[in-house]
Amino acid sequence: MMINIAGMEIFRQNQKIGALPSGNNYCNKINCNPISDKFDISPATNIISFTGNNFAYRQNANVIHYISFTGLNDPDKIQPIGIQMRVSGVQRNQTNSIDPNAKMNYRKDKNGFIIPQPNSVNKLANSDWKDGDNLKFKLKTIYKPEPLSTASLSYKNLGDIGRVPDQIFPKIQSFLNNPDYCDDIKFTLSNAIAGTTKGAPTIGLRANMLYYGKDPEKREKIEQAFNEILNDPDCKKKAMVYQPKTSPDEVLKLIFDHETEKTKDPKSAEKMTEVINNILKEIENPENKKILLVGHCKPDGDTLGCILGFKNAIELKYPDKNQKHVDCAIDDKIPGLFRHKLPGIDGGIKRALNPEREENLGDEITQLQDRPESEVVNSEIEILQDELTDMKKVKKEGNTLGLKDKYDVVVLFDVPTPQRFSGAFKRYLQDAKKVIYIDHHPHRANEWLEAKEETGIDIPKIKKDNLFWVADAVPAATQMVGILASKMLPVLNKIGNDEIKADKVFKTQDMQDKFKAFVASVVAGMSTDTGSFLRTANLLPQHMLMPAQQRPNFMPEGMSKWLMASTYSLHESIDKKWLHDEISYDIKDKKLPNLPLTARETMLKHAIKGKSTFETLGLGIVQVDYDDMFDVWSLARKTEKYESKTAETTFLDIQNAFKYSEVMNILRGDPTAHGETPVNLQASPVEKAAQQDYTSIFDEDRIAVLICQDKKKGFLDEKLNLAEQNGLRLSFRSQDGSIWAEVLALLFNGGGHGGASGGRVDLPEIDLETPLGVEINGKKVKNPAVIFEKLHENYKIINDPTKTEEEKTDELVKIKVVPDKNGLTCANLIKNIVVEIR
Repeated sequence: MMINIAGMEIFRQNQKIGALPSGNNYCNKINCNPISDKFDISPATNIISFTGNNFAYRQNANVIHYISFTGLNDPDKIQPIGIQMRVSGVQRNQTNSIDPNAKMNYRKDKNGFIIPQPNSVNKLANSDWKDGDNLKFKLKTIYKPEPLSTASLSYKNLGDIGRVPDQIFPKIQSFLNNPDYCDDIKFTLSNAIAGTTKGAPTIGLRANMLYYGKDPEKREKIEQAFNEILNDPDCKKKAMVYQPKTSPDEVLKLIFDHETEKTKDPKSAEKMTEVINNILKEIENPENKKILLVGHCKPDGDTLGCILGFKNAIELKYPDKNQKHVDCAIDDKIPGLFRHKLPGIDGGIKRALNPEREENLGDEITQLQDRPESEVVNSEIEILQDELTDMKKVKKEGNTLGLKDKYDVVVLFDVPTPQRFSGAFKRYLQDAKKVIYIDHHPHRANEWLEAKEETGIDIPKIKKDNLFWVADAVPAATQMVGILASKMLPVLNKIGNDEIKADKVFKTQDMQDKFKAFVASVVAGMSTDTGSFLRTANLLPQHMLMPAQQRPNFMPEGMSKWLMASTYSLHESIDKKWLHDEISYDIKDKKLPNLPLTARETMLKHAIKGKSTFETLGLGIVQVDYDDMFDVWSLARKTEKYESKTAETTFLDIQNAFKYSEVMNILRGDPTAHGETPVNLQASPVEKAAQQDYTSIFDEDRIAVLICQDKKKGFLDEKLNLAEQNGLRLSFRSQDGSIWAEVLALLFNGGGHGGASGGRVDLPEIDLETPLGVEINGKKVKNPAVIFEKLHENYKIINDPTKTEEEKTDELVKIKVVPDKNGLTCANLIKNIVVEIR
């Protein structure tokens, strides 16, 4: 940059570099490009500023200070600033059909008027959309029925898809009206969420508002507006922090910063770095040739994404099978949400082999055949016969862990509690040279110590070997896998940073498939464990008191963008469109002849029957007994076979169907964020009933609970054993940043995250109506206030980063649910605790 030095002094980064020449024709005397560079004198403030491709300076009194420097070689390197928002009005622009060619539908508005409903959002969701596609905005007035100024959003040639939320628009209207700003503003599509199943009848859209301008004053003003929106109580349910592309290294830096702040230990980052390096040394040690990757039972996207993602990363690092042999294993069936969906999942995940299992299945079939014939007995016999056939097939294909197999290293991913693990892996853990533990849940050392004999997991030894990595604020364990992979395969960083294309690195189809499978697994895990990237951290109540942009944020969406973009040079890349289309599931909704309801409608009927709402508490509970669950399971399998397919629906699929149904979605949803669902005139009566909501003073802090009897003595459980006793499975959900789900789960020997946790009760005769009591350290306690106090204290101890594991074990009280003929049902126990919470 050349400047004629005269007159006013010029400083760059507080170092004097010259002076501004006198006179008014500054652009002729400064080496500026008159087209791309700007030079202004504000008559109101007499402030001089000039901005070039590579620089920005601003006068302050008699001194011009350097404001920003955007890079001599890459003037476009400056990042846009932005905000993400839920698109409003999408329900007006879609039918409740996923058919892109569906005819215009009709619905009732909240005043009861029947209005036509276009399907532009359906067409968008079914098009080849991508994250970052441009949306056009248009300032207009709508009538609701009062006149309202807004900015409508449209996609390509499909017409309006929605609008900027009414709460946000007034705060950005001045920028959209101002040519000095609006030329540098873009609205882009971020995501199309759900809507591919009837469990989520509304396709949700999220959009970004991005500002690309480089003028520092304008950037400061628009950033201030964005921050005001993020922290405005009226906008908080509609606006989210924008997440730009974020590399695994950048995420790791965020983890380091958070751990240092949380523990107040200046060596936190150093300690965690040592653990990460130790883990990678064990994986890369040439003597460790056989590696087993294990996830938790009742597998979700995060645990499946961890084991499949890391398997593919290792195999990319070591394409020679003689260098490394990697097995993945889950002691459970793959749920329908991921079955046949994640690349490599079919045949890529093994089961632990139980040599007695075939014989046991045969014995169970014989036991059932000896019972009086009934529809239930016949269905259970058929299920077991199918399982026996499947087991023989899997065994023949070599898709089980051998009894004599030994592994040099076993890695446990995303296993929060012993209840979510299986003793089937005990022999492999005990024979391994090293065991590695990686998780993102609050660690409960006392439970692992008590379950050591059952599980074979020796947590103290893993810690002694410095192979224990827990980052309990990170929202998905798959982020940790992405970090490990990027350290193990540095070339991933070059691909992700666009220094080289993936197809130039991975040249064979096999390698490209493994790379895509790695990305797909990690991204699917992040997406499903964060509610389509909405949850940026495992937030605690104290975090919700912070300004939104200062809360812990480990950029799961930003990291996913970085990973997905790395596949764009490959055929059939991984992107959010792939997530939307593939990672979805609903139980069968085909109507069989002579039956009034489909399997899904039957599930809704039972959920509605078991629903209870407590408006004064903001609490909704759904209770489902075993017979109702089996009814749905049997019908779903019949439907699959009617369609000339193999019956694959599992009992876990049925439990998940209840957990993610419209009924539970509405009970746990915040109506202040999502609004009312319009009545679909073409919906069946049971579907309309499933969408009925309730109002409460706690609408922004709702708690939802599912209690299902998943075990009934003498009948098949989810492991396809004839249960020896009854059991209840509980799922708890509360709002982001709350702790109530985890606190309630502690009553039922469970755990998870503050807003999403689970637990269970296994007792000989327990059902939904069984009276129960609570013991604390072996003594019965009836006062719900005392029970809540002890649960809350346990929660705080478990999540206290300043306490050692030994201190936590010593301080935790033992809380246990026991039979009590003078006690309360499971639902009423929960209700009384919620009374104390409120």
